[in-house]
Order: sequence, then structure tokens, then C-alpha cells
Amino acid sequence: MTRANTGESREPQKGNTRSKRSRGQSTRAQRAGAQSSGATPARGKPSKKKLITRVSVIVVLVAAVLAALVYFLPILTVGQVKVEGTRNADVQTIQKATGISDGTNMLRLDTKKAAANVAGVPWVEKVTVSRSWPTTVAVKITEHDPVGVLGSGKNAQVVDEQGHVFLKGAAPEGVAKFEKMKEQDAPALRAAATAVTSLPPEVRQRLEHVEAESAESVELFFRDGYQVHWGSAERADEKAEATRIVLTREEKHWNVSNPAMPSAKIG
Repeated sequence: MTRANTGESREPQKGNTRSKRSRGQSTRAQRAGAQSSGATPARGKPSKKKLITRVSVIVVLVAAVLAALVYFLPILTVGQVKVEGTRNADVQTIQKATGISDGTNMLRLDTKKAAANVAGVPWVEKVTVSRSWPTTVAVKITEHDPVGVLGSGKNAQVVDEQGHVFLKGAAPEGVAKFEKMKEQDAPALRAAATAVTSLPPEVRQRLEHVEAESAESVELFFRDGYQVHWGSAERADEKAEATRIVLTREEKHWNVSNPAMPSAKIG
């Protein structure tokens, strides 16, 4: 009985082993089939992220090509050089000074160089050069304010509000003469220029000439016979107001070096 039982127990074990092997082989085959069937569509259909990346690269490349074409080819070109802010300076002189001509590529303009060139024009104190799309170059300038003239004719030297000589050989109309001063007398020129620029417009129009042997001895002479001693350029605004007031008085000679107490000169 022991042998019979042993034989019966072995036969089912062999059968079970075959069944497990067949089931294992079937499972592996199914997995392999699932993997092979899943891999094929993944390679054939790119993911959304990859599509976005490809489109982005294409857009960048196209933009780069277009930018290169616009930069190197005469597509956007200068149609005019527009100058603003001139009163005394010649517009054509400024346009020529920029070095920019019609047909120049707008993208290849050197605006800093153009501004530096224009700054060399005598009347120009400040300048900015910029692009005004699509085809205009804008030149905006601020001119020197002429407050006095040293000498006359070909020897004329025009002085601005800072006391600097900025123009030689010509004198604009209506500018007061600076006398008893030289170009090298920087302190005296600054004091005289400060006095003139501080005057109210209606008073400045009456000014004929200014004398300043030194920075502390500024004298103002007006067309209607008034003479006002300013002294130094300190308290310029107060002295300008005092000057306006004394020009309404009968006395012709005044001292406003102390603007709080103007005094008339007798004799």
C-alpha cells in the first residue's frame, strides 16, 4: 500500500508541473505581445511635448532668418531725417552732420555716433538721435541761449547762459554786448551771464550792454539811460527783482548789490 500511494501522489505532481509550465509560457507570451503591440504606436505618434518643441524650433529658425534678411537687406530704409528744436541753427547743417542719408538701413544706424557728430555743431547744446519707425530718423536738439557778445564782426564771440563762448565770427541780433571782459575771464563771464539770465524777459529786452572787470563788479546798462551796479552774481534772483523795481523810478543810477536795500547814486 505504501508503494501504491507513492505512485499515485507522483503522477498528479507531474501533471501540475506541466500545467504550471504551460501557464508560465502563456503569460510570458502575452506580456511579450502586449509590449510589442504597445511599442509600435508610441514610435509612430510623437508626444505633445515633442510636437511643441519641434514647432518652437521651427519658429525660432524662421524668425532668425527673417531678422537676418531685414538687417542685411535694404527693406527698412531711412526716408527722412527730421530735425526739431532749432531757432538759430541751420537745419540742413544738422542733417548733414548726422552722417545719415536717405536709403540707409534703419536697423544698422549708429545713433550714438550721429548724436556725437551733431553735438559738434556750434549752436547745439544737447542732442538726441532716435529711430521713428518705420522710415524716419528724429533729431531733437536744445540750443545754447545766447546772453552776450564779446567783440564784434568777424571777432565776435557769443557767450551762453553758462558763461561759455560757443560761437565765433557771428553775433545774433538783440544780444547784449559784454565789455571789459575777455574769453579767458571765466569767472567774470559766468557772473555777467548769470546776471543777464536772471532778469525778467521784459527787463532783459531793455539791456544794452554789461561790464564786468571782475566777477564782483558786474554793471548793467540799459537803453533808456539806466545803470545798475550788481556787484557779484550772488542772490541773482533777488537782484533781478530789485532791478525791475528801480527801473520804474526816476533816478537813473542804482546799486542793487544788497537787493534788500537798493540805493540810488547821486551825481
